Amino acid sequence: MSEIIVSFFFRKPGASFHSIETLFDTIISNLPSAKANKFFLPYKSASPLKLLQNSFYAGAKQAQVNHITGDVNYLGLFLNKKRTILTIHDIESLKSRSRFKNVLLRLFWLHFPVGRLQYITVVSEHSKKQLLSVTKVSADKVVVIPNCVPFSDKDFLPKETINKECPVLLQIGTKSNKNLENLVKAIKGLSCRLIILGGLSDAQVSLMKSSGIVFKNYVSIPYEEVVELYYKADIVTFISFFEGFGLPILEANALGRPVITSNVASMPEVAGDGAILVDPHSPKNIKDAILKLVGDDDFRNSLVQAGYRNVQRFKPEVIAAKYEELYKRILKECV
Repeated sequence: MSEIIVSFFFRKPGASFHSIETLFDTIISNLPSAKANKFFLPYKSASPLKLLQNSFYAGAKQAQVNHITGDVNYLGLFLNKKRTILTIHDIESLKSRSRFKNVLLRLFWLHFPVGRLQYITVVSEHSKKQLLSVTKVSADKVVVIPNCVPFSDKDFLPKETINKECPVLLQIGTKSNKNLENLVKAIKGLSCRLIILGGLSDAQVSLMKSSGIVFKNYVSIPYEEVVELYYKADIVTFISFFEGFGLPILEANALGRPVITSNVASMPEVAGDGAILVDPHSPKNIKDAILKLVGDDDFRNSLVQAGYRNVQRFKPEVIAAKYEELYKRILKECV
């Protein structure tokens, strides 16, 4: 088969949103033989008029295969249904405090596009189960293709020793599902420093100060600086209540840092043997895991090596090949 031309559609760029873009930049650069055209929508999806303008823009940029990379799922209502793939990263994010907005999100970001298009990709088996339970679509049209991490073996740099007297913990995320509050309860009274990636609420700042937590906070920093935070850390904590995938687990694996994550949702699937799994509702479980990593050098080092082995499943070339296989399947079915 000759070269496949794929149009990738991205949301309008924003200062604080880059995870989808970083992911697909990596995938695109590792596609074996597909030619990629990248298109960023001109407007944020704030009104029906802007949605239509974005949709007309995307409609004029279609190729042999169209790939909606996420967050702008409604484009699936306007593109060629047999030649378009929609990637859904997280079902849980399609929720709002407004009941009316919830209905709109369910219809135009989920039910209508999913029902119309030939194939949907999701990033975990957990996400597939969620999608099937919510939409009742055929399981055959939902393909699991995990996320990848943009690192090579040379980026795997485990620490020879960690600071046992005052270890540095890197907490990824501050939204309600990221479970910062239970982490704070777990480390209250422990000698440690906490690095937090994500905007903090006044209540979270107050909780940490009243608990005597020493912390530094980083918001909307370039990805290169995020990587440096991983390298500074002795332990990475990612103990969410729910996740569609859990990329920080793999980032920690790839960079050589031990990681503690949750035993629920997609996280065990992503972590494999490369993380300590804890009950996210139990500060004691979280504290015990931290103390285990600090106190047991052999266990910590073996976990880091298990993380290295785990992340091989999510290498960019492995994941890109899965997408290209799906592109070829679509073209074959369109003949």
